[in-house]
Amino acid sequence: MGLLVYLNRPLVFLVAFAAASFGLVVHNLVQAWLADRYGDTLPRRMGFLTLDAKVHLDALGVLFLALFGFGWPKSVPFRLNGRKGLIVALSGPVGFLLAAFVYLLLAAVLPRGYGLEQIAYGLQVAAAIMVVEAAVFLFPVPPLDGARAVYAAGSYESRRMMDRIASYGPIGFITIFLILSFTGVIGAVQDGLMGFLQTLLHALGL
Repeated sequence: MGLLVYLNRPLVFLVAFAAASFGLVVHNLVQAWLADRYGDTLPRRMGFLTLDAKVHLDALGVLFLALFGFGWPKSVPFRLNGRKGLIVALSGPVGFLLAAFVYLLLAAVLPRGYGLEQIAYGLQVAAAIMVVEAAVFLFPVPPLDGARAVYAAGSYESRRMMDRIASYGPIGFITIFLILSFTGVIGAVQDGLMGFLQTLLHALGL
């Protein structure tokens, strides 16, 4: 269940957990940096343009990351709307994919021997988690990045739809994702994103 299945391989567990946790930070840094570039100083003023994990990580999100292999960071505040708000919102999943690509790249180039295989495997596990994060955060379900994109650039009707979904709270969120999981929608998106990263690695000769 989650990363706990690797507890019998402590180095794999530690590398995967540390790398996946840092991936949550990367998600936030990408959003905060891009919002700042677009002139929204709120993320900077709230301290999100820092590597300090305490600013970015949510305690419950990190716990779920260890238990279930899926977690979440604190939400980066930004006030951009329209095209810029859309881009900032969707840059979060891009941040997850960036972390996944780097982890896969490191795992591919690490020399074998001296226990480095376990580090490489831990990085691969973390990369897989990052792809899951990217796939899930893309969906327009509050409070995920996909929903923030709709709020930033969607029509009045689509924003009202997000409000209705949000009104159900965690029950609505869990219900929607159980449906998406059991119907294979999330898995299909995940496979597509991982295939894209693998294509990039193959293009580099790895």
